[in-house]
Amino acid sequence: ETLSKGSSARSVERDLANGVTRYRISEDGGLNRHPGNGLSTRDAHEEIWSITQGDPLSMTAEIRWTCEARREGWRTRTHIVSTMSCTETEWVISERVEAFHEDKSVFARERASRIPRDHM
Repeated sequence: ETLSKGSSARSVERDLANGVTRYRISEDGGLNRHPGNGLSTRDAHEEIWSITQGDPLSMTAEIRWTCEARREGWRTRTHIVSTMSCTETEWVISERVEAFHEDKSVFARERASRIPRDHM
């Protein structure tokens, strides 16, 4: 059962003055309820990929993902933000995840990694 419709969008933005191109993806699966057990869920994410013309090391990505689950009497949500960039020798990756019960944060973690590019 669809409680609220989802949406989907993709766009390319070019900053001609600075030579930056951004590719945006936005997906929202809508809020849907399972008729047999009453569980309602929603997954939504947004991605922004960016690069400056002539500078491959300027590449960046940011991905935001939110997942919700609820039934009568309770509601949970997770929110994740991941970023990626690079140097000549490494991929630079970070992530933050936070979980909520109702609107109260019940868990949070941040991690960062630097991974050798190994000729990639």
